[in-house]
Amino acid sequence: MFSRVLKDTSFSRYICRYVQNKNASIIQQYKVPNNIGSDTEANALQKVDKDLSGLTPYYPKSFNLAGYVNTSETLQKLIQLNVNLSQIEKKPHLAEKILKLNFERDVQGHIFFLKDYVDIEEIGSFITKNPLILTELLDDLRVRINYLESKCFSETQIKRIITENPFWLMFSTTRIDRRFGFYQEKFILKGKDVRLLATKQPKLITYNLHHVNTNIFALKEEMGFNQEELKQLVLKKPKLYMLGHKTLLERFNYVHNEMQIPHHRILEDPEVLLSRNFRIKQRHLFLSRLGRAQYNPKKENYVPVKSLVEGTDIEFCKQYAKCNVADYNLFLKTL
Repeated sequence: MFSRVLKDTSFSRYICRYVQNKNASIIQQYKVPNNIGSDTEANALQKVDKDLSGLTPYYPKSFNLAGYVNTSETLQKLIQLNVNLSQIEKKPHLAEKILKLNFERDVQGHIFFLKDYVDIEEIGSFITKNPLILTELLDDLRVRINYLESKCFSETQIKRIITENPFWLMFSTTRIDRRFGFYQEKFILKGKDVRLLATKQPKLITYNLHHVNTNIFALKEEMGFNQEELKQLVLKKPKLYMLGHKTLLERFNYVHNEMQIPHHRILEDPEVLLSRNFRIKQRHLFLSRLGRAQYNPKKENYVPVKSLVEGTDIEFCKQYAKCNVADYNLFLKTL
């Protein structure tokens, strides 16, 4: 796939025009006055009438990678892989490191390594999110994969972990091992539970542990969930531990205190804590207006809590509110 010629692409034609205009601008900027001798003027123009971008290792703090594409094989190959250079150049320190990489020496091996764990069409997106993966030693990356295999992660699980969390491979085996130990101790998990958690939400394993500890405290001390319930929540909806502390409390307070949903019902449908309050509030108030806000499965006209956050408004009205969606939309205008 690397045999395609960049100059045949529309993007390349745009880049060429960009570079030509840039060079013309440079010439104009340094053009000497007419009253200077012709020989001096010719020498001056000869010095600046060329692309100087490849002659110096210095890159300004803010620059556009487009200006280097025609002279950088690495950038050309990354474009062919659908890497979004505009995202990388937003962080100049990253862009500078990528510019200094030699494709055959520094990048090609990483592409071949990644294709075993990331779908080929997703490699561009992967590198866009974490371009620094190209600066890691290949031997270190292989060791980190071997570590997961030693912990009995299947090939499918490893692929999901790497794809869903592009930064996972930036963590050493020592750090990942400590993270596994943290979650195993905090939630009293078995080995299979840790594998399930890491596969289901790989980003949680590498997430800020202070933030996770804050949410553990909130769920246990401020919301009243016990240790076993914390375990159920982390295995069912691990993303709860990545929410903002204030947001999590606000959602719980509305569901538990305003709607009177008990803890065990929240445990059955924890996704209710992942939805924005306004959505839950809109549907709950509408059901209350109709006399259908009944969330006890042992009583008639039972409405599952998850119905407040799942499905379209049409499905919600038809299945649970038993009315036309136009009535619901009219009600929303009164809020």
